[in-house]
Amino acid sequence: MEHPCYKCGASVEDGTPFCSRCSAPQIRVAGPEPLAPAPTAPEGAIEQYASYAPPQPSTLEWPQALPSAGIALLAAIFLILVGMPAGLGMLAAGFLSVVLYRRRCPVAHVTASIGARLGALTGVLGFSAAAAILALWTAFRSGREIHDAFLKYIQQYAAHSSDPHMQQVLELFNTPEGFTFIMILSLIMTLVAFVIFSSLGGTIGAFLLHRKGR
Repeated sequence: MEHPCYKCGASVEDGTPFCSRCSAPQIRVAGPEPLAPAPTAPEGAIEQYASYAPPQPSTLEWPQALPSAGIALLAAIFLILVGMPAGLGMLAAGFLSVVLYRRRCPVAHVTASIGARLGALTGVLGFSAAAAILALWTAFRSGREIHDAFLKYIQQYAAHSSDPHMQQVLELFNTPEGFTFIMILSLIMTLVAFVIFSSLGGTIGAFLLHRKGR
């Protein structure tokens, strides 16, 4: 059997390694087939992946939390001055601190725990402000004036209370040791109340913002 040379066209017997006319090799080895091109993703999928942003970690950003809590506290002080009870004022402060923090950090994931911590921070700041005001007030008053002012407040409270132990509190308040004890206890209770009410407000704010986001 013969076949034409692929180069010059001359007849060459099968099995002959080279053409007798042009010396072109007649035994050719087939190379590997070209690989199929990799499938490309649709343009819509590429845009979807490009626009995907990983969720932010659930951590409290202190540089944004402190201004948010401070502004919320100023609003709560105004509400308390116009007649709102202190507990409701701190509740509103905790709620507002979460709202302001969410606006300053739009991509932050504000969980209930973060909201409670932000509210607690607002409560601590509120207690610090109240303690500073009390310290300034006592700095310009004598011990007797301070005692009489608090005694008048307790007497007014006892007049509207049916607690039978209020008379014992009044008697304890008239002693130096009792006066010191009641003042320290009042400060501790104020701190606890501020933190509880503001933390509750922060938790409610985080819960409502989470529902709105969904």
